[in-house]
Amino acid sequence: QAELRQYLKEAVVASHEHPVLIDQYMVGREVEVDAISDGNDVCIPGIMEQIERSGVHSGDSIAVYPPQHLSQEIIETLTDYTREIAKAMNVKGLVNIQFIVVKDKVYVIEVNPYRTIYGKITGINMVEYATRIALGESLKDTGLPLGLVPDKGYVAIKAPVFSFSKLGLVEIKLGPEMKSTGEVMGIGHTYQ
Repeated sequence: QAELRQYLKEAVVASHEHPVLIDQYMVGREVEVDAISDGNDVCIPGIMEQIERSGVHSGDSIAVYPPQHLSQEIIETLTDYTREIAKAMNVKGLVNIQFIVVKDKVYVIEVNPYRTIYGKITGINMVEYATRIALGESLKDTGLPLGLVPDKGYVAIKAPVFSFSKLGLVEIKLGPEMKSTGEVMGIGHTYQ
């Protein structure tokens, strides 16, 4: 504690204009939600659960749809948080939210207007619908379901592609910086 106080004292003068941000590593399960929002409602085509340990960039993580290790209560919390965050930020289009679940508590890692892979998994053309909403339609106008769309009855896995053999000096240890150069997807009847 004394070392941290001394570091902060030397680093900056903390104020509202210069806040001090302290990261904490949390051991948990990372979850990714892509949604379409019209500023009031959301359509969530699906939730993906990372397989790697927390702290690995979502672009470098293998992820599974639908989640295999989350309770219905956690899924409902993720849905509620996504709706409330999109509404508070007045998102009109796509939004991607990264969460971490630690001992049945849900934390937000980051929120981004973002690309999506759910269209490939669910058949919902998220870019088209997000564009229509950005041009003034509401989610109800589009006919999309509100809230979390029911699972499709199959399991999809998204896996990163790395080019370490072509990029010889790149550190191969995975962490918060994205290192993958692409993604592939597989679909099956079961998680196995």
